[in-house]
This record gives sequence, C-alpha cells and structure tokens, in this order.
Amino acid sequence: MKLNKVFKLAIGAIFALPTSLFLGNEILANHLSERVEYDLYQGDLLAGCGGGGGGGGGSSPAAKKAKKVKKAKAKVMFKKRKLSEAAAAGESTAALEAEIKALEAEIAENE
Repeated sequence: MKLNKVFKLAIGAIFALPTSLFLGNEILANHLSERVEYDLYQGDLLAGCGGGGGGGGGSSPAAKKAKKVKKAKAKVMFKKRKLSEAAAAGESTAALEAEIKALEAEIAENE
C-alpha cells in the first residue's frame, strides 16, 4: 500500500515539476494569458524604442584614459620582469629598455 502511494507521488512529481518550471505558477494564478500578452507588449515596446540603453560604449573619455594608463602600467611591469630575466640570462636588454622608456613616457603623458 505504501509503495503504491510513493509511486503515485513520484509520477505526479515527474509531471508537475517540469510544468511548474515552464509556466512559473501562472496556472495557479489564472492569468497566464495576461502575462503572455504583457510580455509580448513589453517586447514590442523595447524593440520600437531601441532597447532602452544609451549607445557610445558605456565609458567616458576619462575612464578610457584611465584604462589605457592601467594597461600601460601592466605592460611596464611585464617588460621589467622580462628585462630582469634577460639580464640574469646574460642576453641583450637594449630593446626591452627602449620599450619600457616608451611605455613610461606614455604613462607620464596620460596621467
């Protein structure tokens, strides 16, 4: 008897769970059609208005400049590590030193 009840509950859960996930309790609230109509209307509004977001990439010129400086500082640190590795290995460091100086000049110019 208990096994039969467990079996019925399991079968009910197998059908009820996916249904509730797809419809999100709209069946119980009896306004599924209203919700679908509202979603369609909102979708048309957003499509007609252009999506509701401003263009332009989302960052100001000052933010772009700060990002550029941050990237240049990261490159300088990377080049300095490469410079120390090359110096330890006894390789030529003139090219790396020139790159570091150029990056530091760019940082000084933008700050």
